[in-house]
Amino acid sequence: MTKTISRQDIPSLNTYRQGREEYLQKMIVYKKERRIRLADHISILFENKNTVMFQILELVNSEDLEDPKEIDEYIDIYSGMIPDENELSATLFIELDNQLKLTELLVKLKGIEHHLKLSVGDEIVQAVFEEEHDDREFTTSVHYLKFPLTQTAKNLLLNSDASSIDVTIELNHPNLSAKTSLLPNSISNLQKDF
Repeated sequence: MTKTISRQDIPSLNTYRQGREEYLQKMIVYKKERRIRLADHISILFENKNTVMFQILELVNSEDLEDPKEIDEYIDIYSGMIPDENELSATLFIELDNQLKLTELLVKLKGIEHHLKLSVGDEIVQAVFEEEHDDREFTTSVHYLKFPLTQTAKNLLLNSDASSIDVTIELNHPNLSAKTSLLPNSISNLQKDF
């Protein structure tokens, strides 16, 4: 799988809309194995070329975009979410239907970008967030981040059976601690990214 998206990857708006319902259903199933529930109201979606392309296509669809320059802008903006060969890329979501409670949670989780890590076996990888929000009293509800894998972590991930390797995500924020292990089907899905 090539790691970049070009305009040739993006079908015309009319073509996309003709097959959109079937594509949506496929992407729901595809993303299910890549979305990890970390805690109540917090989940992580591991991104790759397929998930990023879906996001671009949905933006093009929702905004009725047909101007090649505008489509190129979205490709440029979102292509940074595609992981390089030695990293995993993810979007962290903090989600609550109640706006007041969400606002309280975002204040409570200020600095979350300093407290997230991925473990592959005994190898620990600190998350690197696209943006840090230390200059205000709250965090945002959507964060883009990367896990830059050590060579050992990458080798473990690539060369281990998905059911025998321990891959965990841990949040150790002063106001919220959570840890979850990835299921073998999720690990297997991530292994295909390399």
